[in-house]
This record gives sequence, structure tokens and C-alpha cells, in this order.
Amino acid sequence: MTDTDRLITEQVVPFREKILDIVKDQHQYIYTVANNILAGHKNMVGLQVTQNGQVVGEYTFHLDGLHIESVDTGKLDSGINHPFLGLVKPYGVMEQSVIEQVVKDETISTELLKAMIKYLPDTTIKFLR
Repeated sequence: MTDTDRLITEQVVPFREKILDIVKDQHQYIYTVANNILAGHKNMVGLQVTQNGQVVGEYTFHLDGLHIESVDTGKLDSGINHPFLGLVKPYGVMEQSVIEQVVKDETISTELLKAMIKYLPDTTIKFLR
């Protein structure tokens, strides 16, 4: 297991659960609607991690609603069953240094939207064919 694999599985996944708890507490209606829409489907989201523009890791997150059920390392796949669009296949691309900053950012727990906007320019969303 590489350092990037450990970052994703040991830090990013628990961090994401922490963020979901914050959303659930602060915006329960939005959380409930989104979780219910995604529940009951075999949804997956991909992440490609780069260092200086070179790919250093690819990950597939298997979702149960909004929550990560498991992670496949070394594999980039995605597929979300959208109720209106059908199957969409999004994945994100982020530099490892940015991911490390996000996980360490203490302001996320108090100012989630502001923090998301701060890191949005460092995230590229792409779609598999």
C-alpha cells in the first residue's frame, strides 16, 4: 500500500464521514433527500490523485447512499444512477498536496461552505465514457 493509498483510505474516508455528520447536523433536510435519492443503488465515484500533474493513484468509492461503503485502490471507475439523467460517471482529479491540506483544514467543521469554495478551484470534475 502506497502513501497515497493510506492517505485516501485512512484519512480521506473518515474525514468524509465527519463532513457528512456536519451536513446531517446543519442541513438535515438536504442530507436526508440526497441520501435517500442515492440509497438502494450501486453507485460509485472515482478519484484520480496527481502529484505535479502526474497520476499517482486512482480510486473507486462504492457508495451506500452518501456514505462510502468500500474503496478500490488502483482502479478508476464511477457510475451514479441519477433519477433524471440516468447513469453518469463522474470522477474528481486533485493534487495530493491539496487533499492533504483539505484533511487538515480545521475551518471545515465550522465553515463548510466557505471551505468548499476555497478548494473548488483545485478540483477538476471529469466524466468517464
